[in-house]
Amino acid sequence: MPKVAVGVRKRQGGQALLGVAVAIVGALAAANPANALLVTLNTVVPELAAALPPVLTACGAILAAVSDPPGAGRKK
Repeated sequence: MPKVAVGVRKRQGGQALLGVAVAIVGALAAANPANALLVTLNTVVPELAAALPPVLTACGAILAAVSDPPGAGRKK
């Protein structure tokens, strides 16, 4: 059994899954510009409403790409 230092967690891919979720939210926001949040942002700050979906998609994709992949199951 490998020894793990106290306080060190083994990564299970949660960061990659979070990146995928953020990318999906960005893509859905880009596909549906009539979203209430984007409409509200468009009235307050039009530039931000236009830039938010691609930025979310890009950040999520980058986060997922640089993260460890989630475990596919238990190793025996």
